[in-house]
Amino acid sequence: MKKLLLLLLCIGMALAASAQMTRRPRFRPDWVFQAPRPTNGTYLYVVEHGEGFTKREALNQALGRVFQSTANRIGTAISTDEVNRAVQSGTDYEVIARNMKVPINKVCEFPVQDSVTNMWTMYILCQVAKAGNIVPEFEATDECTKHDMYNKLVETWEQQQKNKEEEQKRLLRKVNGKAMAASMFVPGLGQMLKGKWGAGAGILTSEVLLLGGGTACYFLGQAQISTMNARGTTYDAYTAAKNMKSATDIAMYSCFGAAGAIYIFNLCHAYLCQPTDKGFKRLSYYPAIIPTNEYINPTYAYGVGVQYKF
Repeated sequence: MKKLLLLLLCIGMALAASAQMTRRPRFRPDWVFQAPRPTNGTYLYVVEHGEGFTKREALNQALGRVFQSTANRIGTAISTDEVNRAVQSGTDYEVIARNMKVPINKVCEFPVQDSVTNMWTMYILCQVAKAGNIVPEFEATDECTKHDMYNKLVETWEQQQKNKEEEQKRLLRKVNGKAMAASMFVPGLGQMLKGKWGAGAGILTSEVLLLGGGTACYFLGQAQISTMNARGTTYDAYTAAKNMKSATDIAMYSCFGAAGAIYIFNLCHAYLCQPTDKGFKRLSYYPAIIPTNEYINPTYAYGVGVQYKF
C-alpha cells in the first residue's frame, strides 16, 4: 500500500511539474502567506501590499501601510506628509513623529502584474520596531534568496516558449515555401497542401477554364486568319472573319491576362494562407520522374507526384 501511494505521489509530482512548465508559473513567496519569525525580540516582520499603475506607485502604497501600522502599534501618530516624504526618498525609510523614529527595513519585494488590467500589486516584507521604547536590531535574513528557484523556473519557461515560437516560425516558413513551390507547378496545389481545399480547387478550376478558353480563342482566331487568306473569299466573308478575329483576340488576351493575375494571386495566397493540420498532414507532394520508354532509348517525363494519406 505504501509503495502504491508513493508511486501515485511521484506521478502527481511529475504531472504537476509538466503542467507548470507548459504555462507561465504562478508563484508567491512563502513570506507572502506567513511572515517569518524574528531572530531577536527587538523587531517584528510585517507583510503588506499595495496597488498602482506602476511598480513604484504600488511600492509606495505598501510602504505607507507599513508605516501606519507600525506607528499605531508603538503608540505614536504620523502625518501623511511625513509618510510621503519617507516613501518617496526610496532609500532611508524613516519617519520621525513626536521626536520618535518609526524605522523600517524593507527586506524583500515581490511585484505581480495583472494580465487584464495591467495593474501592479507589490508585496513587501519589512522588519519593523516591536515597541516605541526599544531600538530595533534588524538582522540579515535569507528570505529573499528563496526566490532563486522561482526565477530559474521562469527563465526556463520563457526560454522554452521562445524556442517553441522560433521552431514554429521555422516550420511555418518551410510549409509556406513548399506550398508556394507546389503552386508554381500546379495552381491551387499549395492551398490544398495546407488544407484549403475550397480555395485550391477554385484557383485550379479558374486557371483551367481561363487557359482553356484563351487557347480556344487562339485557335478560333487562327481559323479566321485562314478564312481571310483563302482564295475566293468574298468581301462580306473577309469582313466577318476580320471582326471575329478581333473579338477572339480580345477574348484571348482577357483570358490569358486573368489567368496570369490569378496565377500571381495563387502564389501569394499559397505562401501567406495559414495551414490546417488536417490538410497538411494528409496531403504531400514530391518530384516525380517517370520513364516513357523503358527499353529502347529511354526518355523521362518530369512532374509533381501527390500523395494523400488516408
